[in-house]
Amino acid sequence: MKYDIILRGGTVVDSLNNIEGVYDIGIKDGKIISIEKENYTNNSDQVIDVRGKIVIPGLVDSHVHMVRPNSGVAGYRMLIRAGVTTAVDFRGPVERIGKEIGKMGYGLNAAVLDCISPDYDKSSASRLELNEKISESINKGALGVKIMGGHFPLTPETTRDIIEIANEKRIYVAFHAGTINCGSDIEGMIEAMELSNKLSLHLAHINSYCRGLIETPLEEALIAINLLKANPNIVSESYLSSLNGTSGEFNSDGLPKSHVTRNCLKKFGYEVSQSGMKKAFLDKKVAVYEKIGEEMELIWGEEAFELWNKSDTRVNISFTINSRMVATLCAGEKDDKGRFVIDALSTDGGAIPRNTTIECGLPLVRFGIFTLKEFVWKACYAPAQMFGFKNKGHLSYGADADITVIDPKDESAVITICNGKLSMINGYLINNSGKLMTTEMGADYLRDRFIPYEIVDLEESTFYSGRDRLYKNIK
Repeated sequence: MKYDIILRGGTVVDSLNNIEGVYDIGIKDGKIISIEKENYTNNSDQVIDVRGKIVIPGLVDSHVHMVRPNSGVAGYRMLIRAGVTTAVDFRGPVERIGKEIGKMGYGLNAAVLDCISPDYDKSSASRLELNEKISESINKGALGVKIMGGHFPLTPETTRDIIEIANEKRIYVAFHAGTINCGSDIEGMIEAMELSNKLSLHLAHINSYCRGLIETPLEEALIAINLLKANPNIVSESYLSSLNGTSGEFNSDGLPKSHVTRNCLKKFGYEVSQSGMKKAFLDKKVAVYEKIGEEMELIWGEEAFELWNKSDTRVNISFTINSRMVATLCAGEKDDKGRFVIDALSTDGGAIPRNTTIECGLPLVRFGIFTLKEFVWKACYAPAQMFGFKNKGHLSYGADADITVIDPKDESAVITICNGKLSMINGYLINNSGKLMTTEMGADYLRDRFIPYEIVDLEESTFYSGRDRLYKNIK
């Protein structure tokens, strides 16, 4: 057989198939065709020597933001450079990502949860309005919707309606906890559990509700973990960066539009005002992230303040707000069955410069928080199955040839392969066509617009089928 690519001599790690050792991997027509101890053939278009490197299934980032108003295609580049082969965008818009992914997606497999916030100045909507908004997103290719409650709170009633409608339609629904009654904190997480009413729900970035706004960060983390143990209907992820992502924009009342920004200012002891924000910039507690060259970068201090001021506050910002102790606890905690309480690692990155799964995750392996196979489980297999990406996150025969090669010395991705094609090698990016992961309801729209896509069956996702199915597949 002639292969398209052979990866030779790497340390292959696959949690589903219980593999950890030196193997050669053969790829043909976008699929994994062979994993052998030694494959002596050179009958391949490309033979890549990966001796001394770690070879894992392509990273599946379960929560990113691929696009920002001023990001261009930087988010796709940054994800591929970080070793991500599949990513789920938690805001959209799906129309923009659909237009970009096939032309400038760098081979990335992308799914979108469209923002469901009827109006940032309006906290409620009728069930009919919500139904129409959700249907519009799904029919344009979104896999589901995300409630932006922590930033732009809705009433509890409207929030509950969105969760119920999504479950009725059997689409995906994620929630950044927070309503007009509770904020983006541990109390908001408690409220989210109640609003879910045992329906399927993805609760985003658990560590972000444990910033010490109510109790100490570690006390809040323990509350969060116990809540998740008691509510198996909730799937979740957490990230490892100390940086968050929010908006620097202020409204006509002189307050940050995003309630998360207000919380961050309060947490650091600043006034919730433009003067308080100025102090935060000058103290380097918050940075602006802007497109510099081809990718997004952080800008700090007086330069960041001047940019924010000159832009009439309309910039993207990141506070150094997240506890690393909380991030570590969220990443590694298991229940009494030995299952991870928080299902997956994410970055909440993409166009936000914090795509740190490898650089922050591998030190946790060295520290013994989890094994290398468990790291692959949380960064590859579990997030793929969470969304029903059956052929991703593992290196089984016939699985999609999405592969990340890591240099263990630098703890960084050196090769990213998406659907059997090189997307990045040693920092050099190759722009292949990406595709959207969608439901059957979005297929006609995407097909008519020649947008590459793949249909996902959410009934086979952890989100709807539960964790027992996930864990019983382990070989």
